[in-house]
Amino acid sequence: MIDITETPNPESKKFIFSFPIVKTGSKEIKSLSECENINFAKKLFETNLIELIFIDSNFITIKKLSDKSWDEVSTIALQILSTEIKEDFIPLSFEKISNFKDDVSMRIEEVLSEKIRPAVAMDGGDIQLKSFKDGIAEVMLKGSCAGCPSSVITLKQGVERMLKHYVPEVNSVTAVNLNE
Repeated sequence: MIDITETPNPESKKFIFSFPIVKTGSKEIKSLSECENINFAKKLFETNLIELIFIDSNFITIKKLSDKSWDEVSTIALQILSTEIKEDFIPLSFEKISNFKDDVSMRIEEVLSEKIRPAVAMDGGDIQLKSFKDGIAEVMLKGSCAGCPSSVITLKQGVERMLKHYVPEVNSVTAVNLNE
């Protein structure tokens, strides 16, 4: 059984499974060419109804093309997902990339992982640190967070406030992909 939930982004929905579909990491896919050996992702992109898939522990966030209806997209997505992902599905593993060696970046990563990512995942997305320099933490928003109308508010009032509290070296937070 797959549950579908709304996200703050009207163009995205979260498809939740009752079992793990990812063992480690997460993955955002923006085109058919990025699907690699992930059959359900290939089939979803081949429908020409979607523009993004975000795969995490027990959910898949799908962002539809703006000119498509959720009635059409949800029906087809459920058919594909229920056929391709069953209880005997072998969970996927994605490499977690963190090249940060400096103390401040590692503390930012820790706050993101422990305090911010769980809340962002509830909305069908993810947030990753891209860089920290001169007091500015640059992050990348993924899944339903990418292009979400409320992402600026979330970023400034939620993420920035929390990072400034736990990592005083942070003066501001900007998203490198906010306008995608």
